[in-house]
Amino acid sequence: MELKEAIYGRRSVRRYLDKPIEKEVLEELLLAACQAPSAVNLQPWYFVVCHSKEAMAQLVEIMGGSIFSLRNVLNRRFSNHPEVIEETVDFVKHMGNAQACVLAFLQQETYDEKEGAIESVAAALQNLVLTAYSKGIASCWLTAPLHVGEELRAAFAPGKGPLLAAVTLGYSDVTPKAPRRKEGRVVFR
Repeated sequence: MELKEAIYGRRSVRRYLDKPIEKEVLEELLLAACQAPSAVNLQPWYFVVCHSKEAMAQLVEIMGGSIFSLRNVLNRRFSNHPEVIEETVDFVKHMGNAQACVLAFLQQETYDEKEGAIESVAAALQNLVLTAYSKGIASCWLTAPLHVGEELRAAFAPGKGPLLAAVTLGYSDVTPKAPRRKEGRVVFR
C-alpha cells in the first residue's frame, strides 16, 4: 500500500468485529509508532497496549466513568446532532468491541519541552494508525479517555506522565464515509 492510500483511506472506526489481533501484529504497529520523529530526540512516549480480555474489561470499566463529562462536551459540540452524541457515548461505554487499545502516556511527568513532547507522541500515534490501516486493521484515535486520565494512569501506568490519547484497534465491522473537510485551513504565501 502506498502512503497516500493510507493517508486518504484511513477512517475512524467505532465498531469492530470479534476477531483478535495477533500479538506479533500489535508489536509491529508499536515498532512503527516508535519510529516517529521526536522533539530534540526525547522519544517521550510510553505506550500501554491493552489486548487481553482482562485489560480491555478494566479499560471499559474505567471509561464508563467518563460518560458524564464526555456527554457535556458532546452536547456543546453537537447540539444539533443528538445521534452523534448517542453514538459516541455508546462507543466509549463499550469501546466498540475493540480488540486492543493503545494508551499513550508521556514517559515522565514533566519536560522542559512539553509542547514538543506532546507533538512527538502525536506523531507516533499517526504512525500507529497509518501502519494499522496498511495491515487491514481499523482504528479510532480518542481523547475521551482524558476525562478519566488519572484513573487510567493509576491503573495502567503508575509513575509515568499524563495520558495524552488512546487508540482503539480491531478489524472493522463498518465502512465509514470520509468526513467533509473544512475549507480555509491552508494558506500559501
